[in-house]
Amino acid sequence: MTTTKAQWDMDVRVRERNLHNGTIKQEDVDKMLAALPDAADMGQALELEQPAVGSEAQAEAETEQQPEPTAG
Repeated sequence: MTTTKAQWDMDVRVRERNLHNGTIKQEDVDKMLAALPDAADMGQALELEQPAVGSEAQAEAETEQQPEPTAG
């Protein structure tokens, strides 16, 4: 088994690179993921306004307002 140099070797943002260059092995990743506790029951659902993204209703309204393209 590969010895992990630091915890950030397993960071999801660099994991693929580290797997590719041999810094870590897939078995190391699998073992680390299996050891993580299940914290799903400790989460809270958040509803946040995201004005830059808009809502589905707003997107539908904008689609309806656009004129249909004419053939010709």
